[in-house]
Amino acid sequence: MHRTSTKPPLILLLGRDDWQKDINLNYILVHYIQKKGIAIAWEDPIGGAIWGMRHTLNRFFNISEFWDKLMVRGVQLLFATVNWRYCQHLFRQFNDNQHHTIDGRCRRVASRIKFLSKKYEVYIISRSSGGRVASLIADNADVKYMICLGYPFQNPENGKEPERYEHLPDVHTPFLIIQGKKDEYGGSEILEKYIFNPNTTVFLVDTDHGFNMQKPQWQQLFDKIEEVLPKSQVKTLSSFDLIPTTSFVSN
Repeated sequence: MHRTSTKPPLILLLGRDDWQKDINLNYILVHYIQKKGIAIAWEDPIGGAIWGMRHTLNRFFNISEFWDKLMVRGVQLLFATVNWRYCQHLFRQFNDNQHHTIDGRCRRVASRIKFLSKKYEVYIISRSSGGRVASLIADNADVKYMICLGYPFQNPENGKEPERYEHLPDVHTPFLIIQGKKDEYGGSEILEKYIFNPNTTVFLVDTDHGFNMQKPQWQQLFDKIEEVLPKSQVKTLSSFDLIPTTSFVSN
């Protein structure tokens, strides 16, 4: 049973390491959350502005990774010149020796949650490595519920990496893992292969790690997500409007 809270809900989006692989999926998720009338936050405090810019530009151009990183850094530095708190955030990030490690990302996300939870009941919707980060910090952060689309149990290019999953039995924060049956990072076999905490639910859908699906499958997925959202504070729609995303670049 969920505890009662007077705070409004907020969904913190934690993406995978390579954002370019998820342009279409991010667009669908953001569209759905906006339709539900829920506040959205991003891992980076100005992540919404960055995503909106990427989203717009990628409708017309195929931006290389180099120019994307340069563009993001430019927006970050520009915002830092007018916002001292964000300037401090960037300074700590650039001086973090573990900036590109799981531990470094965990620290930054935990700090972000601490700030957001002052005003909101924080729900996390994550993708792949974002789900791994969420699962590592949730029990020590003020997180209401975690959802992960495509948990990365094992990188198909690597051997066994127990650090990806050995902590899962000890994760007590309610956790919904929505996994593709044909996911190369862990498919339908995960139910027999891994051990989960009783507070974790695994929901299998007929798709791959990229969640390339048709509207009926998306409707099924969002119906499952809606089961854990606070119904008293979220708009209820009879169906999900799956808008076309064929104009987006998805490498």
